[in-house]
Amino acid sequence: MSFGLRPNEDQKALQETLHAFAAEVIRPAARDAEDAGATPEEVCNQVHEIGVTAPVEERYGGGGTFDAVTHCIAAEELAWGDPGIAYQVLGSGISAVIIGLAGSDAQKGKWLPAFADATPARSFFAYAEKIAAGDLESLDSTIDGDKASGEKYGVVDAGRALVGVVLGRRDDTFGAALVEPDAFEVVRPEDKLGLQAAPTAVVRFDGAGSALDPSLELTAALLWAKLITGAIAVGCARASLEYASQYAIEREAFGKPIGAFQGVSFKIADMATEVDAARLAVWRAAWKIDRREATLADVAEANSLALQTAVKCGDDGVQVLGGHGYIRDHPVEKWFRDAVTLSVFDSPDAAGDVMVARSVFV
Repeated sequence: MSFGLRPNEDQKALQETLHAFAAEVIRPAARDAEDAGATPEEVCNQVHEIGVTAPVEERYGGGGTFDAVTHCIAAEELAWGDPGIAYQVLGSGISAVIIGLAGSDAQKGKWLPAFADATPARSFFAYAEKIAAGDLESLDSTIDGDKASGEKYGVVDAGRALVGVVLGRRDDTFGAALVEPDAFEVVRPEDKLGLQAAPTAVVRFDGAGSALDPSLELTAALLWAKLITGAIAVGCARASLEYASQYAIEREAFGKPIGAFQGVSFKIADMATEVDAARLAVWRAAWKIDRREATLADVAEANSLALQTAVKCGDDGVQVLGGHGYIRDHPVEKWFRDAVTLSVFDSPDAAGDVMVARSVFV
């Protein structure tokens, strides 16, 4: 399988479908979802009907699965519509990917049909911790046999989840277990700077679940789930870039569009370069996941670049709009807040740089 930068026909079709859906449905719903503190059920169900929320094999009642690259393409388009809604709908279904790749036959048979229902099961992937914000080698939480112990934050839909995947240390590496509501406690909901359309909570785990057997497939599944954060960040950054670029064309000062001034045009050029670089890093990591060659450092590098790009493009997007960038009449202020919040859940400095540095020095 060679590495290519051109999506195939199926990927193009999905990309076009999701872009149209994001423009027509997600963006108009974004502010109301933010104010309500949750994504509307109607929007969640529509994304599910497209088949990207929780891809499930046909033998378990789903519409089929796809590879990590395709999932990242889908995540970018949904996040271009709204990062909060994308984080909600993808975060509540990512367990289906993990179970589908790394679950036992019994685990698949128990849980995957629930994700394929017309109204799919809610789930979560819990990995972020206060100290180890995305650093999978410095986790305090543990997986001991089938028991998961520890505390996580940024857990999507914990209060409504039928099942979740919790990540923790297992001996000298990391492992994961499936947990049901009787094995965890929602400590408190989080009042965040951004991503309000994705309700998250601090969750404490202390109970027996069903461990996922250590394997190459489990490693690939966990890296895949983690990489979706980077793909959402790329979509968020691209949204800021495109909106600021259009504004720079339409907004005039001193008799010409502000994009004609180098102070603005160079800023937008830098944004465009950084978005392309971040997308390439995410796609490369996804391609390596599909080949079962990806490492923690590959995903950490991709997420780190994507999250830093999202924050920078959010900031620059606000700056291009000037005073207009800080008011709710324009969405760039929201995308900036979303990018900053997303980066806290998988901190580029606290996690990405650390994991990449380990790969360089070891």
